Amino acid sequence: MSVKSKLAPHVHSVLTTALRPVKERALATHVEAARRAGGPVKVNLGCGRTPVPGWINTDVQWRADAYLDATRAWPVPAGSVDFVYADNVIEHVTLEQGRLVFQHAFDALAPGGVFRLATPDVEAVARQYLENGELAQAGMARNRERGRDFVHPVQLIRETFVGAKHYLGFCYDLASISAEMEAAGFVVERVPAGRSEHPELCGLEARMHPAEQATQLLVEGRKPLST
Repeated sequence: MSVKSKLAPHVHSVLTTALRPVKERALATHVEAARRAGGPVKVNLGCGRTPVPGWINTDVQWRADAYLDATRAWPVPAGSVDFVYADNVIEHVTLEQGRLVFQHAFDALAPGGVFRLATPDVEAVARQYLENGELAQAGMARNRERGRDFVHPVQLIRETFVGAKHYLGFCYDLASISAEMEAAGFVVERVPAGRSEHPELCGLEARMHPAEQATQLLVEGRKPLST
């Protein structure tokens, strides 16, 4: 077990508070360094305990390369970022906060830049429950493997909205996330897990088990070359 994982919750809070001034300045520093090195500039939102190598990993916790509350204006020059990634992050903020995330990401991205997101797919989860077939059984088995006491298929829906405090945020289907990102200016398309026409965006997803992929929604929003 790592030293970081042994720290008590109050210690994490103290470290986050103490390091926040430094970490807030770090994002602009990392972005500028990546630009001087010839880029591309890649920003990962809400990295938690799983930072992506080669990316500027941000979070509201002390572990990240840089502190970033993505619902607030990003402390980087407009058009200075090439790629943004968020793996199961957007569902943790409200619909209104999500709109701010989309707008700030759009502003930070260079023309032609891409914002890739992975998030629970409410429509897929609903179908999984209603059809109650092999996919539902696979989903329940996967949750049991992860230590959850799954007995009834209806728990698949409950986990989507209650698990990891998703009830504090907003869970999407393809229609809703497309509409919200398009309102911010993105051109949106659904993409497969682990794959992209952009090499920088391939192989990023952590949830690659078939039962998890079946209920994940992945989209890429591209900032048009001219707006």
